[in-house]
Amino acid sequence: MPADVIYTASDLDRKRREVTNAARHGLARIRDTDGTGLVLLRAHHYEVLETVSRWHDRLAVVDRVRAKPAADRDISDFGDLTWLRHLDDADLATFVSEVRSAVSLAYHDDDLAELERLVHDWRVTAYELADSARREALLGAFDADDFVEAARPEPRS
Repeated sequence: MPADVIYTASDLDRKRREVTNAARHGLARIRDTDGTGLVLLRAHHYEVLETVSRWHDRLAVVDRVRAKPAADRDISDFGDLTWLRHLDDADLATFVSEVRSAVSLAYHDDDLAELERLVHDWRVTAYELADSARREALLGAFDADDFVEAARPEPRS
């Protein structure tokens, strides 16, 4: 059903199957009795649109945080992404770039799987970097002298 068809509120009763089929295959526009325009669409598509919109706003928050000097940043600057405070500026830039790409992919493919996986991986990374010992192990320099040749274990008798 073309998206330019506008159903009336009474069509929801009289043409129930036609209206739901239009929504199932894209969207159904409905004009309520008071003139309010409504849209009926698949719940999954609505979730994608809502998530894409939310991440668009979140990325704007991260861009504002990145514009401030690191010393002037407050935890509240990150909004609901406080876990990002554990990332340095280079990682924040990479995060923003990767999430922007994943948001675009989610919108165009109508699929949140890649975005959700990416955000999960970044969140795990941030929490690993929050611990100073792990941060040092992951990002610190290593010296070849810190490593020695290991002897083959003796077989058990």
